[in-house]
Amino acid sequence: MQIWKVFLLILILSTGSLTSTSAQRFKGSLIGGFNLAQLDGDDLSGFNKIGLNAGAKVAAVLSDRWQLSLEMLFAQQGSHRTRDDLYYGLYNNIRLNLVEAPVMISFKDWKFHVSTGFSYARLISYSAESPIGEDLTDTETYRDDLYFWIVGATYYFHERWGVNVRWQRALVDLETQEGKTLLGRNVAIRLVYAL
Repeated sequence: MQIWKVFLLILILSTGSLTSTSAQRFKGSLIGGFNLAQLDGDDLSGFNKIGLNAGAKVAAVLSDRWQLSLEMLFAQQGSHRTRDDLYYGLYNNIRLNLVEAPVMISFKDWKFHVSTGFSYARLISYSAESPIGEDLTDTETYRDDLYFWIVGATYYFHERWGVNVRWQRALVDLETQEGKTLLGRNVAIRLVYAL
């Protein structure tokens, strides 16, 4: 968990040290919104698990059009059964609480920023429930370290305010048990406030 202390320290120092001279090279933002998530392999369909996606971002301005950024986020992912799902399978609900650090490269044109990158996430807590409401949390063993590929876009409708939509896909299996697979996917919709 020491890596999170380093990331948090960098984020606080970078965001707090934005002065008029450094603001040209570094830009800070606050981010808040939600994830629509699902897990491939849980026998449930759709992006039905709604969770929080919030944190902060520091971007290094590489040129007029290019930026490299680091985010520190609290993100909730997982899956949730709906009426459209058949009543079989292992799960009714899986909730994952993550601390996430996406590193993104962004291209800016007019009011749009188009981004891609990778994210490291640390699973800090989780819960799982069977279709009949039984708590399965103690019987599940999930991977603590997760990696994601991300693509997204932000539209700035005001000098400081933007709407960000991003899609991400897990690169490693959440499940550690032989013969089982859980691969996360989610769509995040977030407001961005540039400091």
